Amino acid sequence: MNRPQIILHHYPRSPFAEKIRIVFGLKSIHWHSVEQPRMAPKPTLTALTGGYRRIPVLQIGADIYCDTRCILRELERRVPSPTLYPLSTHGFANIVAAWADRDLFASALGLVFGLHGDRFPPELHADRAHFTAGRFDGWDSTRMKPRIPELHAELKRQMTWLESILRDGRAFMLGAYPSLADAAVYHPLWYARGNLGEDAGLERHSRLSNWMGRMDAIGHGTMTSLSQEDALSVARNAEPAAPEFAPDSAGSHRRGERVQVQPTDWGFDPVEGELIGIDRETISLRRDDDAVGNVVVHFPRDGFAVTPAG
Repeated sequence: MNRPQIILHHYPRSPFAEKIRIVFGLKSIHWHSVEQPRMAPKPTLTALTGGYRRIPVLQIGADIYCDTRCILRELERRVPSPTLYPLSTHGFANIVAAWADRDLFASALGLVFGLHGDRFPPELHADRAHFTAGRFDGWDSTRMKPRIPELHAELKRQMTWLESILRDGRAFMLGAYPSLADAAVYHPLWYARGNLGEDAGLERHSRLSNWMGRMDAIGHGTMTSLSQEDALSVARNAEPAAPEFAPDSAGSHRRGERVQVQPTDWGFDPVEGELIGIDRETISLRRDDDAVGNVVVHFPRDGFAVTPAG
């Protein structure tokens, strides 16, 4: 029996997609790459998701996984070895990942746009200003420039913390083996290094720079390109798996109810569908779309709101 294709919808310079790509490398996964635009419109992606357009999105047949937290849980379930949680580091790894995804990434992103925002096209600024609900000074590089010293100091302080973790000679953030914590810390620093070069300040933190080299060497697994149209065809010709939820997992909502799921931080594009279930980690909706047929879209519970469809 053939394994289902693991398809990643992404673009090369996406830092959160790099988080997933490095996990493909950690787990030696063979995956299919579908390149999506950096900004809206993204018609083939939203056909699969129902409107969600944040990158990356993982597709396995007719099951669509949104947000890196949901994606990583599914990859860990399907490819459990090597684990993202070696030596019982589940709690520590998740705490570090939550900090890196929010605080470390915000520092790196703010500094990139403060220093080099004028290099990005106006339409990207407009898209991101809307997408992030006015954060980062509305993506106005002129307004962000006065904050550059503060952002430099903030990123330096965070890198000093990370350097101190590695001071005992460990190879990776939580010990001898790479974990989710490494993938999450890596992607903001990868983004800062790629956009800022020496201005990122990594060369002043030798242990952290060496750790970056070890992470770079992991690679991205084995990648095969796939067209957007072929990805839609994969969904049309597949049936979604039946997700496992406890009988009472829908909480205050009813299974079969029409609901909307929407991020609570930014990218407030709602997705409407039939609720299959909710547990402490996942929300799953069934959708029917003319372009792809019957699909199930999965979201993490944390950071997403569920409301009755209006």
